[in-house]
Parts: sequence; structure tokens; C-alpha cells
Amino acid sequence: RAGVRPSIDDPLLYVRANVAGTTNMLEYSRLHSVRNVVVASSSSVYGESGSTYFSEAEDVDYPVSPYAATKRSGELISRTYHRLYDLNITNLRF
Repeated sequence: RAGVRPSIDDPLLYVRANVAGTTNMLEYSRLHSVRNVVVASSSSVYGESGSTYFSEAEDVDYPVSPYAATKRSGELISRTYHRLYDLNITNLRF
């Protein structure tokens, strides 16, 4: 679910959609032998970065909205599924 400002008013909706939804999709993939998964993240994970151009090397551990936090959580759980279950996962930040 997209939306930085709405996530401030209803953070639990974003946790359900972005964290639980991503986890459910990864679990389904694991159980049904889906090997390649693409996860949609967001450039919102960069927070208040002063950079003109974002870089994957930037620190993204300080989200400024529930939306950004849930998208970062999706990236982290994706990495965990890759390591534990050898799923090929690509996270895209839009």
C-alpha cells in the first residue's frame, strides 16, 4: 500500500499491507517452490537523505514515516528469506 502521509494516520493498515503482505507472498513462494521473486520497495526508505541521487550504500535505518518503515521491513524480511530458503529475491526501490 502506497502513501507516506496516509500512513501517519493509519500505520497499522500499512503494517498489514506491506509487512504481512510481503511476508505472506514470500511464504507462499517458499511453500510452492517459486524461485524468483520481485519485491516492490520505495525510495521513501532513504528518509531525509540530503543526496541528489540515492545510493544503495546509504544508511536507511532511520525511516521518517510508517510507510517507509514498512517498506524497509519488507526488504529485511526478503533478505531473511533469501538467506534461509535460498529464494532469488530482487528488491526494487521506486
